[in-house]
Parts: sequence; structure tokens; C-alpha cells
Amino acid sequence: MKKAIQKFHLGIYAIIEKDQSILLVKKTRGPYKGMWDLPGGRPDHGETIFQTLQREIKEETGIQLIDVTPYTNQAFTIEYKDGEEIISLHHTCLIYKATQFDASHFQKSIHEEDVAGCAWIQKSQLPNLPLSKVVIHSTLSK
Repeated sequence: MKKAIQKFHLGIYAIIEKDQSILLVKKTRGPYKGMWDLPGGRPDHGETIFQTLQREIKEETGIQLIDVTPYTNQAFTIEYKDGEEIISLHHTCLIYKATQFDASHFQKSIHEEDVAGCAWIQKSQLPNLPLSKVVIHSTLSK
């Protein structure tokens, strides 16, 4: 059996809610390929956490993030195949809750790097969907 390649990923994510829905993105690669995930991603060199959130949310959804509050942190390991390679990813997540945002430029069909669109999903529908560990541990287990 082939040995897994160990990788580390720090991701910064936002829980964005309106009415009884949560905003999720559809992943196209990585450990959550084909699953729904929270919008967010890794910081660029020199970015603050809030700058990372603003950039990633705008890139993936078109939404302008105005303010957030810390929500939870998570860390777990997930194994997945990437072509012929087996990856063991140590995924550390800093999760924030959006307290103010401007959704006037929301775009559900943005295709950006590893995302193929986004949607407002009723929270009651979450248990019926393929969800990333990030979503499961930050929304369903709270």
C-alpha cells in the first residue's frame, strides 16, 4: 500500500446566514470534492484574517463581508486521493460568523479555483446533503 503524503492546510471560513438558510459553496477538488463547504480559504502572504475572509467570500460568492465575530476553531485529519497520490491532510479551520454583509452582488454561478457555484441552503436540508467536515462540525454538531 502506498504511503500517504502528509500536508497541512490552514483555512479561514465564514458562516453566512439569512432567514433559515446558510450560504455554502460546491467544491470541485481536494478532500471535499463534490461536497458543500463553507466559503473561505487560505490567507495570502501578509493578509489579516478579516482581509482573507473578505477576499475569499467575494471571490467565491460575490458577497461583500462587512463584519464578523469569532465562532469556533477545528482541526482534524482527512485522507483522500488526488490522482494516484493518497493525501493525509491536517486541516485547521478558523471559523467566523458573519454579523454584517452586503449580498447585493451575490452570484450563485461563480467558478473560482476549487469552487463551482454557491447556494443559500435551508438549514433543515443540511442532513440530506454531502457536506464537508467543516460544515458538519460547525453547523450540525453545534
